[in-house]
Amino acid sequence: MNIRKEFEKRENELNAVLTECDNRLKKMPEGKLKVITKKGKPYYYFRKDGNDASGTYIRRKNLDKARKLAQRDYEIQVKKALSDEMMALSLYSKAMPEKTYEHVYDEMIYGRKILITPHFLPDEVFVEKWLAEPYEPLNFDGDLAEHYTDCGERVRSKSEVLIANALNKEGISYKYECPLFLGNKKLYPDFTIMKMPGRKVVYWEHLGLLDDAEYIARNLEKIDCYEENGIFLGDNLIITRETSEKPLNMKQVRRLIDHYLL
Repeated sequence: MNIRKEFEKRENELNAVLTECDNRLKKMPEGKLKVITKKGKPYYYFRKDGNDASGTYIRRKNLDKARKLAQRDYEIQVKKALSDEMMALSLYSKAMPEKTYEHVYDEMIYGRKILITPHFLPDEVFVEKWLAEPYEPLNFDGDLAEHYTDCGERVRSKSEVLIANALNKEGISYKYECPLFLGNKKLYPDFTIMKMPGRKVVYWEHLGLLDDAEYIARNLEKIDCYEENGIFLGDNLIITRETSEKPLNMKQVRRLIDHYLL
């Protein structure tokens, strides 16, 4: 993890929100909103400034004015919170040493590295160890057509060749049909992906026989199993699909990779 890059990313995010606040405030009326609650019902009053203690009652037909004043007050509070956080980030960033504990192992010579169990592995070492973990994938039946990726890995369909090649092109690490134990069930996700730099495991299932009712039922049960165990579509589960009339194409694959994995 690069702490300085994370600071920079957060600072850019805060600056974007700050700009949006300033743009919104230009459209807001001057004054403040006073809210009084009676018997659980809010009543709104317009205050010209801090010296206007009582304010002028805002009738229901003029509620849009109350909304704008409330929005103005909100934007001002957001700006204050943004300013406080940006100040804290600036101070922390200045005090942050160039080398954190994550860098210590990375800068050691090979002879020392092989003797040490580090607290933190560099990303490339972490991925290398993850890929090296042994597993037993599903077997290929003898009568299945043979499909190979550009790296020479055998997969079960032309569509999976598309997916695998696209992942490899982007340098995204994955395991093909690596067993996954969820409760008392054993699943074989098509692709188990290690999303970097967050080290998040994402599963990619390709549903390639949606013309087959039995196949659909079996895979719906599989998706239910994922969800029951905290693996949700759009978070740590990606699904592609196709029928005989509408095959998967590279444009679809690229769109999903760009959105979920990069």
